[in-house]
Amino acid sequence: MSKKALRVLALAHKEVSSGGELPSTDNIEQYETELTLDGIFGIIDPIRPDVVEAVQICQNAGIFVRMVTGDNIETAKAIATSCGILTPGGIAMEGPEFRKLTPQQLDDILPNLQVLARSSPNDKYTLVCRLNGHNLPETKEEWEELHPTYSYDDHKDIILPGYLDEWKQKRIKSGGVGEVVGVTGDGTNDGPALKAADVGLSMGLSGTDVAKDASDIVILDDNFASIVKAVLW
Repeated sequence: MSKKALRVLALAHKEVSSGGELPSTDNIEQYETELTLDGIFGIIDPIRPDVVEAVQICQNAGIFVRMVTGDNIETAKAIATSCGILTPGGIAMEGPEFRKLTPQQLDDILPNLQVLARSSPNDKYTLVCRLNGHNLPETKEEWEELHPTYSYDDHKDIILPGYLDEWKQKRIKSGGVGEVVGVTGDGTNDGPALKAADVGLSMGLSGTDVAKDASDIVILDDNFASIVKAVLW
């Protein structure tokens, strides 16, 4: 089902003796063992008809469209392929693997990284910072404040998102500047990524107040196609 762009849900139950009262949810974990599986279901959020065209318009204009999602890798790949985001030769990766990359390893795959699945809000923030160079530590003290349990001398070139000097050195050919990054988000946890982006776009219908406050543009209809109009401005 995941390969058909369906999000998979498993429903299960357990019989408990509670004296006629509903069991307390204070320690819900005690009820999450020896469950009886009732069924597995696949649900789909249909892609809007104009999304595929909107993605293609962005790509034709030189915009690299990436999908960063909490979905599992198979669902994410299926949706991204149907939208035209994941193309032959493109890389799809999961958050846990992404977090193990060094700054150099991430730079090596950035030109082809099209899908980041099972990602956390911090993964999204890290990706944005590595693309545009915003909020990267400029000094040893800033790096150590960001990574208090690691040694600057031993780990500065190993742990994401890296630091500003090495980021600039790897972009000498571009004059030490990075990409212009636009980010969409609707949740409170998307705030840092929206702030770090050159242009943050929040969702007007489903977006939280925190996301809207952190963004530069609010997409009133939550439609990806509207981003094309925003780019024109």
